[in-house]
Amino acid sequence: MQPIMVGANIVKSFGAGTERRNVLDGVSVRINAGEFVAIMGPSGSGKSTLLFALSGMDSIDSGSIMFDGVDLARLSDNELADLRRRKMGFVFQQPTLLRNLNVLDNIMLPSMRDNRKNVAQIRAKAKALMQQTAIEELETREITQASGGQLQRVGICRALMSDPQMIFGDEPTGALNSSSANEIMALLADIHRTGTSILLVTHDVSVAAQTERVLFIFDGQIAGEYRPGPYDAARDDLKTRAEALTVWLATMQF
Repeated sequence: MQPIMVGANIVKSFGAGTERRNVLDGVSVRINAGEFVAIMGPSGSGKSTLLFALSGMDSIDSGSIMFDGVDLARLSDNELADLRRRKMGFVFQQPTLLRNLNVLDNIMLPSMRDNRKNVAQIRAKAKALMQQTAIEELETREITQASGGQLQRVGICRALMSDPQMIFGDEPTGALNSSSANEIMALLADIHRTGTSILLVTHDVSVAAQTERVLFIFDGQIAGEYRPGPYDAARDDLKTRAEALTVWLATMQF
């Protein structure tokens, strides 16, 4: 299977002098095209740092990151921004939405930079995504008039506007109740089935159990890998998968 992303010997440090430490200490990771992967680990282990590094949102001290055959280190800041906007989608724990825009305009906004002459086309696509994610009734609402689960769907719609090859999620269900979290994971599973690669950071075993592969990071290094395989909500028992993952995670706590 072809990789969509390959990170090799990634080092990222923070601090200065004797306080400087490697948050990522020689991490190597490969994400295949169409794969659904979770990153887990204790607080401060480097989960989000790794996600931001792989997406080009944060620089690294050494190592290399290839995305779709492109070396991120060879791109200028503007080229990196263009790559992220056109080929990557991002879903954060708290969607970064603008309060002065309604829901539809928030979804459309990033796409306007590349295609200002086709506003009607952008609006039609945003509306189609809202219908697909069952939030079409929010079109003219302010973001303060939507629930947390609805706002995550808004964020996912915005992430899908460019038909990204890969979606990065940083605790996308972390601020949601279990019912809303399950809805968001079902939506991400639908997106994954279209062939989109997904990499997400999570502390939730039930969330990670719905992915195909789990990477465990500890002290800035990949300490283990677990492969629960593809998840089918109609066929698989999520509780059983989560329990198996919990048992495996217990062996990683050293």
